[in-house]
Amino acid sequence: MRKTLKCITTKISILLLAMIMAVSFAACEEEESETASPLPTETASPSPPETVSPSPPETASLLPTEMPSTEPSPSGTPVPAGATYVEFYDMYVDLTDTASLSRDIIGWSENQTRSQMLDKYNIVTGFEMDDQVIYLTFNLGYEHVRGNTEKLLEILSLRDIKATFFLVGEFIEVFPEKVQAIYEDGHTLGAHSYYHIPPSYTMTDEEYINDLISTEKLLQTALGDDYTRMKYYRPIAGEYCERDLYIATTLGYTTVLFDATYSDWNRTVVNGMDYALTELKADVHNGAVYQLHIVTSDNIEALPAFLDDLISQGYTFKAF
Repeated sequence: MRKTLKCITTKISILLLAMIMAVSFAACEEEESETASPLPTETASPSPPETVSPSPPETASLLPTEMPSTEPSPSGTPVPAGATYVEFYDMYVDLTDTASLSRDIIGWSENQTRSQMLDKYNIVTGFEMDDQVIYLTFNLGYEHVRGNTEKLLEILSLRDIKATFFLVGEFIEVFPEKVQAIYEDGHTLGAHSYYHIPPSYTMTDEEYINDLISTEKLLQTALGDDYTRMKYYRPIAGEYCERDLYIATTLGYTTVLFDATYSDWNRTVVNGMDYALTELKADVHNGAVYQLHIVTSDNIEALPAFLDDLISQGYTFKAF
């Protein structure tokens, strides 16, 4: 009987040991299976390609605005409905009615009588005054006689005379050092178109505005930190239309014509000092606005005697 109980006890122990070993073996297999399984990884979504916006072209300087007339501009001036923002000048201009303005070509000469249109846009032709004052202005579009600009500056400097120089963009681009010298001598700088062609009255509104901006940008490059925008403008060959006068005035330019001049602009015609001196003296009057060119040696040779004679008569000289 004891042997039988001992045998049963032994079998039970063996059976329990077998069960424990089976359970342990199964647990080890499960742990090994979990270790070998790769962990799921997140798949990164590809970044969208970077979009680079192209820079606006140089000519795209006009930005239309929908701002109503009741909303003030940054300067506090009411913005007209449909006005166009011109970034370079940082101003709004009303171009909504330019199509109604005359495009008829008007050619100005020193012997003409002022019209109501010139009065409407405050165009300078000359001044009625009792004082003996002369305004000397020079159109600089090209310099076929090298050194004429420097000679002119010396003539003016020796007599402490200030003048106004109307600059073509091409002249600024080719001769920035001459423009710098004019500025440093204290003379006034004005705009005379970008390239002297085509005439302003043949341009669209945007082309005309950008023609002025292009000239300003060249001056900005030439003068650097000394640059300030020009305030005076002279149309090519004294020809314009009402639309031109309106836009120039709206952009803050005073259009300056003349009432004393002669045919000194043709570089192929050299008449000599005596001829030039006679022509210069013929237009002397109080408040005269002289328009002159220095494309030949004529005016360079005649100006010293002409200016000295005026000074001896009590005349003084002003720039705009």
